[in-house]
Amino acid sequence: MSVPVCKNCEKHLSGNYCSNCGQSAHAERIGVHYFLHDIPHSIFHIDKGFFYTFGCLFANPGKTLREYLIGKRVNHFRPFAYVLIMSAIYVFFSPQIERLTEVVAGKQLFRQASARPFFEKYISLLIFVQIPLLSFITWLSFKKANYNYWEHFLINTYLAAQTNLLLLALKLWMLLKVTFGGSPDTKFTIAMFVFMFYYSYTFVVLMRPFYKRSSVFFRLLLMNTLLAFVYITAFSLAGIMTPWWLG
Repeated sequence: MSVPVCKNCEKHLSGNYCSNCGQSAHAERIGVHYFLHDIPHSIFHIDKGFFYTFGCLFANPGKTLREYLIGKRVNHFRPFAYVLIMSAIYVFFSPQIERLTEVVAGKQLFRQASARPFFEKYISLLIFVQIPLLSFITWLSFKKANYNYWEHFLINTYLAAQTNLLLLALKLWMLLKVTFGGSPDTKFTIAMFVFMFYYSYTFVVLMRPFYKRSSVFFRLLLMNTLLAFVYITAFSLAGIMTPWWLG
């Protein structure tokens, strides 16, 4: 019985990947299946890891991130690639939803792109550049936990990616309201509460092994207060929203 060899380096194979060069043991002939897999993989590097990570970060973000931090990473999409793709999804779909909302409403509801402040047009970038500060806040709030600043940086990178979906959901909610004859006005306050709930849900699970329940509650209160202040200030300075204390 012949022993399979790697088609790249001709070393003996003993698993699904070559232990010498890392190439897949299943290097089949080029066919339509190859291109159907290669096109999205080459452009976005999207494979099953992207959709697995996407689902896990919605269903149980705290458990997902805790497992990632202890080393269970092979099934997950890398954080920076993930946040970039999620940001690109927002940038592509957001103006389409806005245009559809205006068509349904029969009037212009959004400012022209040329008249908008830079960060209102590229809100995903605003979220992205805040990751270092948000990471410092979450690290400071849970400083005694066994996670360093850079691990908090990774946590906040994944959560920032999901925030893009929250903002898209807000615009879809506005479209739904207009479709059924409701007011087109949508308050960022709703999105802020949903965002805080998502962060709280994540960190309750993440910090459960390190703190008592009462301690986690007060640290969440500190974290959410600081996060809300940062987001409201950033969105206000960028011209995206008016703080509720200014009416």
